[in-house]
Amino acid sequence: MKKMLSSVRNYAVQVDKLLLLLCLLASCYGLALIYSATYSYQTAQYVSTQAAAICLGTAAYLLAAAVDIRPFARYYAVLFLLNLLLLGSLHFWGVGDGNRSWIRFGGFGMQPAELGKILFIVSFAGQLAHGRKNGMRLRDILALLAHAGVVCLFVMAFSRDDGMTLAFLFIALFMAFAAGVRGLWFLAGGTAVAAALPLLWTFLFNNYQKARILAVFEPEKYPDTAYQAMQTSHAIASGGLTGRGFLQGTQTQYSLIPTKHTDSILAVAGEELGFAGCAAVLLLLALMIARCLAAAFRAHDDASALTAAGIAGMLAFQTVLNVGMNIGVLPVVGLTLPFFSYGGTSIVTMYLAMGVAAGIRRVARMEKTDRDLGGSS
Repeated sequence: MKKMLSSVRNYAVQVDKLLLLLCLLASCYGLALIYSATYSYQTAQYVSTQAAAICLGTAAYLLAAAVDIRPFARYYAVLFLLNLLLLGSLHFWGVGDGNRSWIRFGGFGMQPAELGKILFIVSFAGQLAHGRKNGMRLRDILALLAHAGVVCLFVMAFSRDDGMTLAFLFIALFMAFAAGVRGLWFLAGGTAVAAALPLLWTFLFNNYQKARILAVFEPEKYPDTAYQAMQTSHAIASGGLTGRGFLQGTQTQYSLIPTKHTDSILAVAGEELGFAGCAAVLLLLALMIARCLAAAFRAHDDASALTAAGIAGMLAFQTVLNVGMNIGVLPVVGLTLPFFSYGGTSIVTMYLAMGVAAGIRRVARMEKTDRDLGGSS
């Protein structure tokens, strides 16, 4: 009993409480924005569901922070296959509007690709660490390309979710860069994509996908496609420095902003709380990204460092893409703003990811303490 209490005490000391506090501040701020966004719906369902997800996410954070990720990363091939099974389940049970990202059981729903991002980050980090150990030979590069390519193909084929596919692709590129993959490989890959772009545009992209990209540059030619971006950017601009006031946003309260409690939650902050409200959103997310990068720098092994870097990259990409969507400079691809948008699976997954980063930081701190004690004796 005394040993168990000692372990709990040590865990409480070593766990990253600042990162957890940042997560709670961001998600509670998001909860207030969701309350405002759904106030006109005259139901507390969205707020209560999100609050329950925050509680579940906090538990996921604390559990993940207690785990050493390194044994899992060593079995990256097993995690890769599990991820394919998870993503492939959408072929049989996937549902959704416009894509098939969700699996629903009665009133409960989940997005397999959200959990799939965590599996991908850990498995890709393990494979990158293995490749670094071998000196990143050609076969290692090809294996990494196959890993990332097959996962992205599964996401696109079974969920038809462009935003999620881009998230997986960026995570892979960011982690490869963090692993020190030579710039020559990035140049070769970029050249190949550029050369194939006309074919991809002609044969892979459908008319709706083309319209979403072109609407960024010529919104007047695609008014229906550009409508969401126009409304969100106008709402943010109308907020000025301090906003119209909480629950006072006309576009928010009259539901002129599409998907206002999910993809467009930043527009709610911009209209009602102004530039100051948006700056607070971005500051919280930036601090979380910095905390994950700090965990990557403090890690004592490649797999842990790359896992933490991948989590930081995931958070950064989703933030940049969602902000770009809302201010009309990037295509609208349906990717939520981490910790702020409504979505149970998304919020739990983000807490889980932050818990993994916290676990990496905790293990590094514990090993440093052990070395210091060993050196002093």
